[in-house]
Amino acid sequence: MLQLTHSKTGKSLEIDEFWLRDHCRCGECLNTETNQRRYDLLDLPVDVHVLKHNWQTTEQLVVEWSDGHRSTYDWAFIYESQLEQLISRRTKSTALTPWNRTIVLQNERHLRFALPALVVSDEQVEQLVAALVRYGIVFIDDVAATPTMTELALRRCFPLMKTFFGEMWTFSDKRDHADTAYTQLYLGSHTDNTYFCDAAGLQALHCIEHSADGTGGENFFVDGLHVVHELRRRFPEAYELLCRVPVPAEYIEQGEHHCHTAPIIRIDPLTGALLQLRLNVYDRAVFNTLPQREMANFYASLRQLLQLVRDEEQQWHLKLLPGSIVIFDNWRVLHGRHAYTGRRTMSGAYVQRTDFQSKARTLGIID
Repeated sequence: MLQLTHSKTGKSLEIDEFWLRDHCRCGECLNTETNQRRYDLLDLPVDVHVLKHNWQTTEQLVVEWSDGHRSTYDWAFIYESQLEQLISRRTKSTALTPWNRTIVLQNERHLRFALPALVVSDEQVEQLVAALVRYGIVFIDDVAATPTMTELALRRCFPLMKTFFGEMWTFSDKRDHADTAYTQLYLGSHTDNTYFCDAAGLQALHCIEHSADGTGGENFFVDGLHVVHELRRRFPEAYELLCRVPVPAEYIEQGEHHCHTAPIIRIDPLTGALLQLRLNVYDRAVFNTLPQREMANFYASLRQLLQLVRDEEQQWHLKLLPGSIVIFDNWRVLHGRHAYTGRRTMSGAYVQRTDFQSKARTLGIID
């Protein structure tokens, strides 16, 4: 271990010498065009160590190594690359607003964006992404009620995710897929793709039409972040169990059989923050991942979570109308709809989690 003390600030660090050699940023070690390392880890001697080091300036450290290499490091790079700083940045950069119905209605004005403004303004796109990170849900208004315009509006903000549903999909009560969404039935609060190894990060929906003689079909949204916070506060044992127990999910139709098993609540191992709420009572497969003697505790815990989700104060009810696209974080916000009558057609798409976060990261919204 190498003891370093910054002469200007007095801050001290204890650095693993192999880590420091592995993080040399010179042109021989790092391809500055691709930002990728030029070498394999096994190319470094296992016993590589510092021969001598000195401060070239108050901000630059020069190290001579036992393998004949010479490195220059910025103090800021070394300091900011430590675990404690990563945790601090993640905590500060994810300025999220957990919401229930009262809170979201007070902030609805921050969630609305007009397509004409988005088309001509990169700043508007940045504000939309920032609101989506913070609240988990936004709307694009003034969109012509066609699948083509839905796609144009979405691609202005994000690349689309291709699944067996397609990149863009249009659905009604025609049984195109083995999914309750393709019916007129009530659909309770849920997240999509629990049966995928990597569920979509974002989901978008646009009501293209609902016939004049039709009734019902109102949508509702629940902030899983707020619900999980409440679960942890009120029922800590249930929270712990749902973070730990793997729950199988499954989707089956002709030519498709998707399965995935993971906990309902997934947390960041560094900060303890919510990473993903994976909750869909419709897609649950045969539950075979717990001994029978532990089943009672699991079902009691799941019921406590579902009761919080169904609490009226947690649910934001609104009617999706032609002309407005809703985009929501599928790892955070649950969605559902009431049963309906008449001809109702929806257009929609998914966005991969990695593409959503990449967009937010390049805009400086998240770390």
